[in-house]
Amino acid sequence: MRARSALVLFVAGVAAAAGCTSGGNFTFLGYTTEPPFDPDIRSVYLPVFKNIAFHTNPHRGIEVDLTEAIVRELANRKSPIRVVSDPDRADTELVGTIVSLSKNIMNRDRANYSRETELVLTVEVIWRDLRSGRGLNERGNLPTPPPEPFDPSLPAAPPPPPKATLTPVRVVTTGRFLPELGESSTTGQQKAVTEMARKIVDLMEKPWGKCNP
Repeated sequence: MRARSALVLFVAGVAAAAGCTSGGNFTFLGYTTEPPFDPDIRSVYLPVFKNIAFHTNPHRGIEVDLTEAIVRELANRKSPIRVVSDPDRADTELVGTIVSLSKNIMNRDRANYSRETELVLTVEVIWRDLRSGRGLNERGNLPTPPPEPFDPSLPAAPPPPPKATLTPVRVVTTGRFLPELGESSTTGQQKAVTEMARKIVDLMEKPWGKCNP
């Protein structure tokens, strides 16, 4: 009888700790079964990133590779955010600039040739809600959609802030390659680009444990 009472108390404690149910999802001890992306954001306009970093072959076109990698990362995570080519049909806009691309030799052999090198990629990104003009770079900084249906008695919404007022987030990744194993600068670029796409899409997710009221 005492064991049964303890079991009942344990179940009650678990039920009390779990909460914030929404759409069949629940949270427990800071974790949630809700999807990691904000369901209010359904689309993103993703122009090809700018590239203002000094670069030579084989890194020409890295901005295209990075943009395509972000599209693939969103698809691989089964994100509900659809990439569209028309900003007028998008909820949000993701713009980025490659600001630095450099190589660091980490290790040399006795002949002073590189044994281990890393490619360092630095990117600045801004994720903006096109409906409100609000910056969404901060994880969990969710948009405030306009009221629906439109009520003409309400005061007009203020215009979106100028793009220059939004501060970009700087993201840095590295791609290590070993020439002695047949790896090259292209190998390092692929690693850095793949990791950069992963980190940028991480910024588009809601923070763990965040519940919508």
